[in-house]
Amino acid sequence: MSPKAEARDAEPNRIPVTAAVLSTGSELMLGQTVDTNSAWISAFLSERGVSVTRHVSVGDDLPRLTEAVADCFARCEITLVTGGLGPTEDDLTRLAVSRTLNSSLVFQPLLAEEIDRHMTTRGYKFSDNNLRQAWLPGGSRLVPNPWGTAPAFAVENDERLMVFMPGVPQEMKNIMRSWVAPNLERKYSSRLRVRLTTVLRVAGLGESRVDEIIGHIIRDSSNPTLGLLAGPYETRILVTAEGKTREETERIGAPTIEEIISLIGDNYVGRDGETMVSTSVKMLQDRGLKLGLIDCVTGGQAAEPFLKILPKENLAAALVVSPAQIKTEVERLFVQFDADLVGVVSRPELTESSAASTDEDEEFSVRSQLFQKIEGEAKDETEVAKEIAVADRLVGRASVQAKTRAGAFMTWQLWTFLKSLSPKG
Repeated sequence: MSPKAEARDAEPNRIPVTAAVLSTGSELMLGQTVDTNSAWISAFLSERGVSVTRHVSVGDDLPRLTEAVADCFARCEITLVTGGLGPTEDDLTRLAVSRTLNSSLVFQPLLAEEIDRHMTTRGYKFSDNNLRQAWLPGGSRLVPNPWGTAPAFAVENDERLMVFMPGVPQEMKNIMRSWVAPNLERKYSSRLRVRLTTVLRVAGLGESRVDEIIGHIIRDSSNPTLGLLAGPYETRILVTAEGKTREETERIGAPTIEEIISLIGDNYVGRDGETMVSTSVKMLQDRGLKLGLIDCVTGGQAAEPFLKILPKENLAAALVVSPAQIKTEVERLFVQFDADLVGVVSRPELTESSAASTDEDEEFSVRSQLFQKIEGEAKDETEVAKEIAVADRLVGRASVQAKTRAGAFMTWQLWTFLKSLSPKG
């Protein structure tokens, strides 16, 4: 049977395991803390074939938290909750669960001793409010957390599993790996599948154009499934396959991935961690070229992705200069630093229309230029790749979006130009 037929015929009536991820804490509602836990948990579950259908965030409010816990418990087979297990008055998760289950909190003396021992060995004093953590909802099951003082616990019946974990990311991740993963396998093994997502990166084609090219695959494919994500000068195609084993899953996804790469053609950048930056660096190495970077807009942000991975032998210099210095520094990079290519991120003069704008914010363009050394001299005021400009907003200084786009422009020009060259030798 071919991989496509195998994917088409694989357990069409299998019901996926569903999950909800619930994050608690008023700091999330106030924007003081970014909820990275939910994204990590979702990726962890997805790899194991669990379908996350709900993300919920609730502040430290007992009625709302109780309602959220009950709703997730009713709607999904698995509910994973982070936060609210500490010793303070605003740690309400235990009480919300007891209300949901219509049970009382039960004091666990052995757990109190463990919390005391954990704190004492780390030089902390055990106080009365730490005893709150030793009260667990009746009918719940203690989940080991040797990485912290906040006890985790689980509630389980024939169909449902709820796990309550600390909001500290490292503690949560350790509990997910050591306790949640094996218990998912124990409880739902007959329905779990390996799920793998491959990210295909496309340059120079917008999301709508990519959809035109591969839309028929998106419509006709159920395993793997496809999704599109747009970004600055990059569109990502997410190909998610599912199978009983990793080998089977890779085999199911491979024909679709190959077909997409063939249809995208020269605009295909790479897969997963292969980005325009990383592939540009690889082409610089293959062609034996040295790159210089000049920036008078982003404060060096545009060069940062290159500086992280570009070998010293392929880097001339990265300079942050004023607009008046650009021409001089381009020449200096070619002559003094022996650069073969120089990329420049700059801001042209305000146009007449933007200068006359009545908006409180002034409009400006970000420009990126690429210069090439020709027979030992700079190609004076001539761009190797086509100049790209875009209007954006500026409040006093370049916005985050403008800086991101400026770096993307430079990367796009460099990547496009390098692809047109032959490898060294």
